[in-house]
Amino acid sequence: MKVKDRVALITGGGQGIGKAIALTFAREGAKIVVNDISFNEAKAMKTVEELRDIGVEAELFLADVSKEDEVNSMVEKVIARFGRVDILVNNAGINRDGLLHKGNLANWEAVMAVNLTGPFICTKAVLPSMRAQGYGRIVNLSSLTARIGIFGTGYYATSKSGLIGLTKVTAVENATKGITCNALAPGYINTDMMNKYPAEQLKA
Repeated sequence: MKVKDRVALITGGGQGIGKAIALTFAREGAKIVVNDISFNEAKAMKTVEELRDIGVEAELFLADVSKEDEVNSMVEKVIARFGRVDILVNNAGINRDGLLHKGNLANWEAVMAVNLTGPFICTKAVLPSMRAQGYGRIVNLSSLTARIGIFGTGYYATSKSGLIGLTKVTAVENATKGITCNALAPGYINTDMMNKYPAEQLKA
């Protein structure tokens, strides 16, 4: 995927995998929009400063991806600032897993809201402009847990499995409009979220 001069919106882009993607795109000449939530604003702003040091345009837009009004407002501001959105990376995610037989419905719903509903809301927000311009690239960050059953990852794995389904339907529905949609399924990566797992589970 050629990203030079493209406008890339990366959710959860202030740290971890999202930050790595933002830096990679920036080195290839993309204009970067980092999205994150308010309590991570300081860390996300440091990422934006790193991106600007590379020599590209970069902005931070705060929004909770599980809130449709916040996402719609963010996308409107991005288009007002850059004129378009060419690339959407649905990276934002949380994990509040536990054993299913000890499950907590509030935690389940929180994970689904960010990891599955969030990508739906963000995708829905950018698709009209992508379809109008005849170009779009959507990348969804799924997970290895969506493909194999990993002990203690029920909420997270289910959300990421659903994201694969959303990816396939998005791709099919928009294929004739110059838009592609793909999913990546990374394994365990040393990020802040991953470090919340017990050491015994990571070793397994």
